[in-house]
Amino acid sequence: MPTVDINVGAPLTGKFTAIIADESGVPPTDVVRTSDAFHIRCSWYIDGGLASAIGGTWYIQAALESIGPGAEFRTAEFSVPLTGLAGAPPAPGYSASILFPAGPNFPGAGGPLKVPPGRRNEPYQVTVLLAYTDVAGNPGPLAASVNLESLTIYA
Repeated sequence: MPTVDINVGAPLTGKFTAIIADESGVPPTDVVRTSDAFHIRCSWYIDGGLASAIGGTWYIQAALESIGPGAEFRTAEFSVPLTGLAGAPPAPGYSASILFPAGPNFPGAGGPLKVPPGRRNEPYQVTVLLAYTDVAGNPGPLAASVNLESLTIYA
């Protein structure tokens, strides 16, 4: 499970973790059928003397880049309120999942094809992005990105 530091600086610390999970439950999780839904599970936290005093909004997004020719895109960005939850696990933190429905397209009908015509599989490099804005909507200094293992989608 890839984990990186959240770019915060003293007196705060933080970690961001993301992992791909195949909804079918069939290992390995980095090889997924187009007919299976999958998601990227994300969890993160900030800790330190100021952590509980910070408000604003977290933003999560995944970027998928084809290894070779194929679809390259970013998922829709979605928000998670920063509510002052502080503390390293097992204390409270934040979590979210980026869902990818079953089917031939990203992320659903109308999106780019997961596996182009004439191919049996398609490899992707997956990066999950975490960003923050303060209570006034200004970009803040909290950010991270996790490069996940290569993901192969097959028809």
